[in-house]
Amino acid sequence: MTNQQESRLSMYLSFRDYQTAYTAITNPLPNYTTNSTTFVNTITQIQAVAEQQKVSKKGVTDTKNNYKESLIVTTADYARKLGVYAKFTNNATLAQEVKFTESKLRQIADTAVKDYAQIVYDRAQTNVAALATYGITAATQTALLAAITAYNASLGKPGASRTESSQTTKQLETLFKTADTALANMDAAVEIVRISQPVFYTGYKNARKIVETGTGSLAVKGLVTDAMTGEPIKNATLSFSLEGNNGMAKAAKAATVSVVKKTAEKGGFNIKSLPTGMYTVTIKKVGYADQVATVAVADGELTDLNIQLSKK
Repeated sequence: MTNQQESRLSMYLSFRDYQTAYTAITNPLPNYTTNSTTFVNTITQIQAVAEQQKVSKKGVTDTKNNYKESLIVTTADYARKLGVYAKFTNNATLAQEVKFTESKLRQIADTAVKDYAQIVYDRAQTNVAALATYGITAATQTALLAAITAYNASLGKPGASRTESSQTTKQLETLFKTADTALANMDAAVEIVRISQPVFYTGYKNARKIVETGTGSLAVKGLVTDAMTGEPIKNATLSFSLEGNNGMAKAAKAATVSVVKKTAEKGGFNIKSLPTGMYTVTIKKVGYADQVATVAVADGELTDLNIQLSKK
């Protein structure tokens, strides 16, 4: 949900609880009870959809990223071992095929990571009988293949989750309109007792006020560290570029689509506001290999982006 929707829902909940104590006044009012029932039922639906929205987006992306990081580490380890084997067996072709590092794997596209992992698996499978002393066995092959399969299955899910998120966003908009329509009808009915029930009327109007919360909250925060030492890297440059409109909010089209940020003394950075969408983030620092990452930004939600840079 957006910050504005969170504020409206907070008002809905407070108002729902307030009116419960005054049914003796509100029940006789024309159409009040019918609209109140619609309003209360809609709150329940809003809460259910909002919970689904929060769980589905971040969880799917995090799962994919975890699979990716694990596969990168394993694939790079395999490449090193196969490189040593190629050297000792004078296999120049194999040496070239597995000549890549963790740093390179972190810079390439998600689908390419899967391809490189498949390459080392296939080359190891061809020579597995001779690779036990290099730390590659039938058991490690089984584990690598399982990791490739799991990662490959996760690749399309963040995109599917974003589509689902777009649908839930529209669903929330419809539900809020339903709740607001019911409230407007209740507001009209309450005018009947404005003079005869002044205490109730004043409390009713106060309960209907929206207190804006969450304004000025962060859109993206994160940390850039050295891949080997874990030490923070200051003055690293992060460039955020919006990838088209991706079916996201129309407001994104008119907003700034490129933001450049530098990390602070302790490697941290934050961006207070970004239009909703998918961003390509390029991270640069002198002495380190450039890295490219993709991050999803959703209106009203905080996105974490932690980057490890490898020295050249």
